[in-house]
Amino acid sequence: MHTSRPIEVQGRFVGVAITQAADWRFIATDPAVEDLDGATFPNPAAAQRVAGLVLQRSRHSAGPVRRPVPVR
Repeated sequence: MHTSRPIEVQGRFVGVAITQAADWRFIATDPAVEDLDGATFPNPAAAQRVAGLVLQRSRHSAGPVRRPVPVR
């Protein structure tokens, strides 16, 4: 029987950790963390920590929102 745990980062549901042998496999449900899909972790807390780092990185790499300058 498999055990699963939802993975949330700051209230945002990003995936599920599912037991697989002695490890936990991460299944991404949020495109922001799709690079982690299928990664294994020693426990759900480790999956949550890494997902948080990936989300933080994606927010910073997006840069500031630029608004178009109106042409007159």
